[in-house]
Amino acid sequence: MDIIGYTQVGSGEEKVLVLHNWFGDCKSYDPMIPYLDAKKCTYVFMDLRGYGKSKEIRGVYSVDEAVQDAISLVDTLQWEKFHVVGHSMSGMIVQKMAVDHFSRVRSVIAITPVPACGSPAPAEIMEFLEQAALNNDMNAIEAIELGTGHRYSNLFAKKMVNHWRECSLAEARSAYLKMYAYTDFSDLVKGLETPLLVISGKYDYEGADEMQKETFLKWYPNARIQSCEGAGHYPMIETPVHLASLIEQFLQKN
Repeated sequence: MDIIGYTQVGSGEEKVLVLHNWFGDCKSYDPMIPYLDAKKCTYVFMDLRGYGKSKEIRGVYSVDEAVQDAISLVDTLQWEKFHVVGHSMSGMIVQKMAVDHFSRVRSVIAITPVPACGSPAPAEIMEFLEQAALNNDMNAIEAIELGTGHRYSNLFAKKMVNHWRECSLAEARSAYLKMYAYTDFSDLVKGLETPLLVISGKYDYEGADEMQKETFLKWYPNARIQSCEGAGHYPMIETPVHLASLIEQFLQKN
């Protein structure tokens, strides 16, 4: 049986499972970790198949597989109830966890997330992203810069791309792209009462704010959106103190 890799921070009573984005493994959260309350919470940062500590674990790289891996991990940790945090494509995965395991998921925090309906794009954009996933660093750099408002030096995106290549398998990157673009379980989430916080980034991809209002706020009766004003698509890297504060404030209320 494959053992999914993870990193644990803290030993507090509240249990929090954290999943990463397409462009990086759980190390993407490292800038934020010093600002988490490790006495009140136990944070477990899980690496999806094909990434980080799970890099050599192959799979079909689907939402359902990721949910199954996450549940197997929390079962191993002997967590009965827990909170979930997902970034970007994993923002989709944690929504499916809340649907499939409603009685166990206390709350959901979705950071600049993909909605439950997926994020399909025209063929030329999908081809652009597919090439970024496989081997085209220029495409990957441009995708990151689009998601951060072209506000940073080129070195920011280059560093992210270099880590992406090192920490993940090309087959996983390609498959997860199709997962978050084309998976649609939106009919299952409508009316779901789990408390849900969407954390948006002011400089995220064009149209992200409107998409979040048209999906999350309409589908989830207990959803709200809070903005990281100084961030784009990667608040854990761009504004780690602010993001950690938003997460912990929400956890205290739920």
